[in-house]
Amino acid sequence: MLGGVTRMTISLVVIVFELTGALSHVLPIMICVMTAKWVGDAMGKDGIYSVWIAMRDYPWLPPVDYHDKGETGADLMKPREQLVVIDDEQLTPQDLGNLLKKYTYDGFPVVRQKRLVGFATRDRMEEQLETLSAEGISDTTKKCSFSIRDSLLPQTSRLDFSGCLEEAVLQLRKEVPQELVVNMFQKLNLRRILFTHAGELTGMTTKADVVSLLTCHFPHTAALSQHRPDSGLHRASW
Repeated sequence: MLGGVTRMTISLVVIVFELTGALSHVLPIMICVMTAKWVGDAMGKDGIYSVWIAMRDYPWLPPVDYHDKGETGADLMKPREQLVVIDDEQLTPQDLGNLLKKYTYDGFPVVRQKRLVGFATRDRMEEQLETLSAEGISDTTKKCSFSIRDSLLPQTSRLDFSGCLEEAVLQLRKEVPQELVVNMFQKLNLRRILFTHAGELTGMTTKADVVSLLTCHFPHTAALSQHRPDSGLHRASW
């Protein structure tokens, strides 16, 4: 039974032999283990570990060879209209703080007139807001600027939030094959990919989206998750 559940074969035979020391029973044990594995393969391709991870809804990407059927990145991404973005030099520190309280995402794309500026992380923005609060300027009317170099506001009317942006954010066109998107998440261990066209933000895909794609065949995905998507207890993936 253990062989069928875990898909262990040779290692399981060796373990049983070392525990029992019964050399004469090696062949029967091998037959039982292989039979259990064949029965398990007939009932499903996934072992107990990958099934348990899927049921717990852990953000783990299984090392499987994914091949799309003509789908592109546009079929996997969340379009711009569904994203919560930060308009550069449009929010005051108080507005930004309210945004962070309203949404639990780990970060937000920053745009200026539809053009992508970068991706600002929650932790860095919260740290910057705490610094401003300690300096007693959290209630200022100055605007938060995430791109000082291209700022359109005078220095006296803006606050430098450029340090809140991630140093490197991977950008792709939404027309790329979906297989390429999945492979990049698997091999580069990315958390998100932003899709742009001529510098304008068109959408975003997160690691959670790819995990859902690779585990959608399993009917009991997230059945044992302690943080349901509608519970509001967990921080959103992007």
